[in-house]
Amino acid sequence: MSKDEDTKFTSRIVHATKEAREIHRLRSSFTFNLGMEIIRSIKNPFLILFLPFRIVSLLFIKKTAPFIFEENTQSGILIIGIDRIGDNFSLHAQSLGEIISESNLGEVTLFNNSSKPPMNLEQIEWYRLPSVREKNKSRKEWNIMIERSLSSAISISHPKHVIFFGDYLYRGVVDALGPIDASIPITWFLTNSTTQKSMSTEKLSKINLISLPEFSSITHSSQSIHRILRRSESEQIVLIDVDPKNTLLLDSIMEFRENHLVTAVQREYSLPKGIDLVVRMKEIVGMQLEGNVILVVDDKSPLLPSLAVLNVPCLLLRTGAQLSPIINEMIRDLELKGNLVVVRRNSSFEILQGLQYLNAIPQIQFGAVSSGDLNVLKPTNYVLKWLEKSDQSYN
Repeated sequence: MSKDEDTKFTSRIVHATKEAREIHRLRSSFTFNLGMEIIRSIKNPFLILFLPFRIVSLLFIKKTAPFIFEENTQSGILIIGIDRIGDNFSLHAQSLGEIISESNLGEVTLFNNSSKPPMNLEQIEWYRLPSVREKNKSRKEWNIMIERSLSSAISISHPKHVIFFGDYLYRGVVDALGPIDASIPITWFLTNSTTQKSMSTEKLSKINLISLPEFSSITHSSQSIHRILRRSESEQIVLIDVDPKNTLLLDSIMEFRENHLVTAVQREYSLPKGIDLVVRMKEIVGMQLEGNVILVVDDKSPLLPSLAVLNVPCLLLRTGAQLSPIINEMIRDLELKGNLVVVRRNSSFEILQGLQYLNAIPQIQFGAVSSGDLNVLKPTNYVLKWLEKSDQSYN
């Protein structure tokens, strides 16, 4: 490394933190340097003769800004996972980091709360962050510690993309991510355990919220709807999670219901008439469903991110809700492979046609076979496909 490059590298680390940049600003100010000249003159009276000339020279000194990022040198991905309680987001960040490190997307720098290092630690630059309530530190101390360590890592790795998993934008994270150049995307990945409505980006307006398909480092277990409902395996079940406002879809299901048991997912709103049975969301979300079942959802259903995992024939009604580009990627893939029928016009004819098509699919294709045998991508693969795109748009 040349002397100039070494100086730039040192400057990048020295001025990494908010505290260091503020000190640099103060030390570069006219009033600070004037004070230093007066102190020198008091200590050495001979310098008083030169004080007027020194004051004039200070007025013409060009201010230097602290070095933060070099242009066109970004590489790799920085992933941050922070939990207030537990290690849900921390494990999501670690799982994605392990998968990205095996791809060709560049080096991975991982910040999370996990006490266990990543499996492929030799391919990941890993920094363990203490959780908010760990080490009995005050919130202010914790935020300062997070900002210092995260800022230093950013200055060294200078990533091309920053990914954040968490339930809240902590002040330490905001202070570290704030100075990053606007050309570097910062993405807040939301999982099934978080909702976009409850997330606030006021502290860091340049961060973008994106919902993810359901994924985990743990193998998804199977669950039989018939066993949950205590019904015979031979019965045909239509499982619905639909907003009551979509009356045409609900009417079409009731028209189609002959020889089917209509079951609804329990929600906070009242369910429509004609529902035979009810199943709780926590009993099926993130599960690979087994049984003679057809799933019907609209694009506002909480089950939407789990479609690739549920592994059942499904009808999706698009009502115009704006979805994450990664969720859209998953929907297109499932539709092309015949696992999903998407109805884009609220037409009774199209809905009934879609239901009849799904009902005709031999049920042995689903539930009894793994998603790998069906050539369905792992949910994390949709994240990789989006990150591989040169234009990572959020619409």
